[in-house]
Amino acid sequence: MRNIDKVLIYGIKKGSIADEIGLKKGDYILSLNGEKIVDILDYKFNVADVYLELEILHKNGEVEIYEIEKDAEDDLGIIFESELIDEPRNCYNKCIFCFMEQLPENVRDTLIFKDDDYRLSFFSGNYITMTNMKDVDVDRIIKYRISPINISIHATDERIRCMMLNNRHAGKVLEYLERFYKAGIAINTQIVLCKNINDGKILEKTIKDLSKYAPVLKSICIVPVGLTNNREGLYNLLPLTPNDCKDTINLVLKYQDKFKKKYKTPLVFLADEFYLKAGEKFPNYSDYGEFGQIEDGIGMIPLFEHDFKYELKNLKQKNIVLKKPKTITMITGKIVEEYITKKARSIERKIDNLKIQVLAVQNNYFGEQITVTGLVTGKDILNTVNNLKKNGFNIGEYLVLPRVMLKDDEDIFLDDVKLEDLQKELGVPIVVSDGSAKIFIESTLFNVGKKKIYKLGDTSSRQSYENSIK
Repeated sequence: MRNIDKVLIYGIKKGSIADEIGLKKGDYILSLNGEKIVDILDYKFNVADVYLELEILHKNGEVEIYEIEKDAEDDLGIIFESELIDEPRNCYNKCIFCFMEQLPENVRDTLIFKDDDYRLSFFSGNYITMTNMKDVDVDRIIKYRISPINISIHATDERIRCMMLNNRHAGKVLEYLERFYKAGIAINTQIVLCKNINDGKILEKTIKDLSKYAPVLKSICIVPVGLTNNREGLYNLLPLTPNDCKDTINLVLKYQDKFKKKYKTPLVFLADEFYLKAGEKFPNYSDYGEFGQIEDGIGMIPLFEHDFKYELKNLKQKNIVLKKPKTITMITGKIVEEYITKKARSIERKIDNLKIQVLAVQNNYFGEQITVTGLVTGKDILNTVNNLKKNGFNIGEYLVLPRVMLKDDEDIFLDDVKLEDLQKELGVPIVVSDGSAKIFIESTLFNVGKKKIYKLGDTSSRQSYENSIK
């Protein structure tokens, strides 16, 4: 942490408490309730009080103390230049599986920033390795009750963890888990599974070791390593095969059954990709609880399946009739092509004259081994459609694509292709769906007008890694 004597007020929200008392852009906060503000944690913790003493240095050099009474939930309306006030902490590991190291050249800066900041872990759900943390950071987490804390574990075997993170201190910091556990700080953990490295017996040891921290430990999330085509000079990792996924599912299953009896939760969760790749049945909908790991791609299919059945029944009751034939095209990633196609056919059986073309896009930007929908890029969509057009393919009335492909606060794909440019190139309207089952169905029956781009569903449900670090 940096020593900060004063914090710049970058802006003031109109009509806020700060606006009412006359604070201006360019003023500085010297202290809040007698404490220096080092970062957003200090600010958020102190501003939650109902009585505040705010020491301000005005642009003219005058120092003034404001006494403020407010409700605990009221914010002052002060805008800072950086979300964290302090600078975000970089990751200094050189993980053998790091996706950032596998990106194509010339990607935007927010994609290559390697975050390892416990404050962003709390505010945005990012996972941290703890390798850049010190005792004082652990003390602050406990003091401010930063809970849950999301930690990338990968392996509890110290030698394996040090090797995977390329950091000789990576094993030692696992001792912090004990302090969080004793302080009652909720913990979510993540394991990026790498073939022949932290799978099998090492994975089993990791699950056993972490389960000792339950019920303070809320989850052990296991995701498969993602391998792009840009791995020249990097550690020689192998992709997980369907049999590898099946073995992992079977290993995890015996612990899930055990934990459900002991903790009323499976505790350990596998990314949907394991079940899709292995062709295995998903766990029950109820096993995912409140679906707290959905941002990790865990439980998305079971949640969608549960909601889809309900929405399909509603669709049948509405007795919708299309007077003339309608064709649309839905874009998706390769790994869910079969699943999405089945859902499309279910809708078609309920609606006469409706044809839904499901177009799974191969990922050439990152590489064909990357099959998830969220990493599909604009150029790959365009190339796929144009190649099909040469053989007579017709998109139909409009194109549907899931919002997960786009940056959260901007209509741009990972390869910097803008949504409006894609629409112009394709020459048909685009309907952006929020990915929920309800909007999935609605998007197939949508009536497009004169607009070229439409957005359906909740537009603020996703956290954005890029937003959290700019």
